[in-house]
Amino acid sequence: MLGKLIKYDIRSTWRDFAAVYLSILLGVLILPPLFNHFNNDIVNTFAGLIGAGIVVATIVVMVITLFKIFNTNVFSKEGYLTLTLPATSMQIVVSKLLISTMWIILTGIVSAIGLCIFALNLNAVPWEEITAAFQKVMIMLDGRGAFTIVLLVVAMILSTVKEIAKLFLACSIAHLKQLNRFRVPGGILSYFVFSWLETLIAQAFVLVLSLLPYTDELALRLEQMNDLSGIHQFTGLFNGVISVGILYTMILTVVYAIGTIWMLNHKLDLD
Repeated sequence: MLGKLIKYDIRSTWRDFAAVYLSILLGVLILPPLFNHFNNDIVNTFAGLIGAGIVVATIVVMVITLFKIFNTNVFSKEGYLTLTLPATSMQIVVSKLLISTMWIILTGIVSAIGLCIFALNLNAVPWEEITAAFQKVMIMLDGRGAFTIVLLVVAMILSTVKEIAKLFLACSIAHLKQLNRFRVPGGILSYFVFSWLETLIAQAFVLVLSLLPYTDELALRLEQMNDLSGIHQFTGLFNGVISVGILYTMILTVVYAIGTIWMLNHKLDLD
């Protein structure tokens, strides 16, 4: 049944994201030739702002679309049909998270390709300089940069998935019967409360780390680094920190998913 739910979610969402991707590709192909006719600092700055705006707008649209998918498919009239299917609440939530992860990855890929096309067509940075800078960083990382980059990409993807899972739980809380008249404020408040608790947990973890032996010495050595020439000495530590962050993010995602499942099983209030 999980496979059928995934197929249904793909069919119900691909049009929204296809429109977003088409808009990105059309924008990065049409705008650069226009800017190239006016080669000055003001136009270049404006072009950079547009590039950043494309990224921000894409992220905002993606999050809003994924939130609407969950809210519409579960808590609106469609929710009656969804919940009458021979599927458990866990399968419904897992399907939504898997589809969200898929769209997050595809959106990241399309955005990266779009920005590269935008920069190259704008002639802002030659491709040779980008390649040379990347190779220089890889050499400084002493051949271990590929694994670090993979960890960073995984961390970014999982962080976004965690935020989506948190949105799902906040949306579920907003549909509690007790919050019938205050659904929007209740959902927004619960989302920020969860974010605040995450910050407290992270600060507590950093405090515990600061009490470990040699922490002050390591921090001093990091502060004394004036360039990237010795960064390879700390690649292992950096990878370890990222790995811990990935584990922390995965745990929070599971906690938010379990909370959403529990809410659907015990506190669901459809419109």
